[in-house]
Amino acid sequence: MNKSTKINFILPFKPRRPAGGFRVMYEYANRLAKKGYSVHLTYPIRTQYMEYRLPYVARYILSKVEGFRNDKWFNFDPSITMSYVPQVDDRYVVDADVVIATWWSTVLEMGRLGAAKGKKINLIQGFENWTGHEDLLYASYDMPDTTNVVVASYLKEIVEQHTSKPVALIYNAVNNKEFFVKDKIEERTLATVAMTYSIQEIKGSEYGLKALMLVKEKYPELQAYLFGVCPQPEGLPDWIKFYRAPDNLCDIYNRNAIFLSNSFTEGFPLTPAEALFCGCALICTDIAGHREFAIDGETALLVEVKNAEQMAERICYLIDNNEERISLAHRGNNYIQRFSWESAIEKMENLIKQIV
Repeated sequence: MNKSTKINFILPFKPRRPAGGFRVMYEYANRLAKKGYSVHLTYPIRTQYMEYRLPYVARYILSKVEGFRNDKWFNFDPSITMSYVPQVDDRYVVDADVVIATWWSTVLEMGRLGAAKGKKINLIQGFENWTGHEDLLYASYDMPDTTNVVVASYLKEIVEQHTSKPVALIYNAVNNKEFFVKDKIEERTLATVAMTYSIQEIKGSEYGLKALMLVKEKYPELQAYLFGVCPQPEGLPDWIKFYRAPDNLCDIYNRNAIFLSNSFTEGFPLTPAEALFCGCALICTDIAGHREFAIDGETALLVEVKNAEQMAERICYLIDNNEERISLAHRGNNYIQRFSWESAIEKMENLIKQIV
């Protein structure tokens, strides 16, 4: 492929802070650009069924502000071009050979684009049923002239129930140049736990915090490190450190012996995978997204959703049994290496060559 092959990524909106699904799209864009593809990113100001924090007029004005396109949290390849459009419509979207969209509402709008806008790929990064409209969600799986790509095996099973079209599986990946073991697993301070914090209920942060409080009662030396894109929660004790949108996530993971992931649902969760790349022993909820790489007793310890007491019990177990913590972390680190960007981009490029 060369510069004559143009790929257009359509995003639901322009995120100003780190977001997992967008990071995946950006990584694909960057890596395809480095391989010689002509890559463009399209940001609609209005997407149907999408809830926005700002009204349309404010979003339109922001889209015109000089420098608003420059992300502080992701470094784009300089060859990548970007544009805002009023909406996903043939009048505004650039012509391309391939167009890739994510999030069901954006995908449905992509499905109405004409042939000149490119062969269509629906990148499905989760079972996006948490806002309702399940009939439309299922419709996005069965659009004509569209190739479905899922990032996890359980998603493949779900999508195949709602379409007779083939469904490609390309696992999400972690950048192993950015996330890796810096501090030896064997030498980490035992009673240290890292955790993502989110105000979204489905992320289960309140149960993780409750678990940490229970562990602190048994181990006064416990230190916890939280990070997220939202403001720091009120009333955090001084033994819990909070980092908002940190740019040194690899260091935070490496500073800790254990990583706790509490979500009720995930597509292919990046933060616990990153933690494994960095040598943390993983404790996570027993959900389909986690089970893509979290094998109970082998690569992680699984716990019931919303069960703070069981989370605390597992943390205490690893603190009490350091050799098992070390062994679990090594097994998890070895297993997670298969989810590499080298593998993902090879499969995506092969798919693009097939459909163009």
